[in-house]
Amino acid sequence: MHKLSISEKMLLALLELSLNKTTPEVFYFSKASDEDWKACSLLAAKQGVLALAWSGVCMLPQECQPYQNLKISWALAVEKYERKYARYCKAVNELSTYYRQFGINMIQLKGVGLSTYYPVPSYREGGDIDIYACMEDLSPASDTKANKLSDDIIEQMGIEVDRFHSKKHSVFRYNGIPVENHRTFLDVSVYPLARKVEKMLRECLNPEIAELEGGGQVLIPSPKFN
Repeated sequence: MHKLSISEKMLLALLELSLNKTTPEVFYFSKASDEDWKACSLLAAKQGVLALAWSGVCMLPQECQPYQNLKISWALAVEKYERKYARYCKAVNELSTYYRQFGINMIQLKGVGLSTYYPVPSYREGGDIDIYACMEDLSPASDTKANKLSDDIIEQMGIEVDRFHSKKHSVFRYNGIPVENHRTFLDVSVYPLARKVEKMLRECLNPEIAELEGGGQVLIPSPKFN
């Protein structure tokens, strides 16, 4: 059985603080060395929870917080998260609004959609934008048509679309942000189990409206789907 290191215990405690707003347990932090703190921050970055962990750091008593240089670099990294999130929200809103002009509903998978479950949405780290297109009547039979049309529309904007990037999605870049336009949610061509799960996901997609940071709205999958 893996025995947790001090840095791993620190990170879990920080995430518990951030998510549950519990009373800080200072035991690990009062004895933590600078190296322990550095290892904790690197682990948080590796796991994509650097901003969430930072929220926990800010709840610790001053004497239990990390050394000054690390705090500064950590805070700057979180600011970068927030700027990136705002940029992604703007892109999602623009794409969604543009598609609606052609009778297409754009559902935002993962990323910005899942961030609505975070205490601070901008604290969710994202790499690309995953979308799923369907016609306004939300008929499953029209999804293939919507997927092709959504790629056609992007090409008409002068943006190159790699339609053969994967069997489950095409890829394009919108204002420098990579976007995956999904034909299927999972790679059903490779994994037999994925075909069963794909059917379940389609049945519980039931998109709902989510508010975006900076204004605008987008459709996201139901909580059950997520």
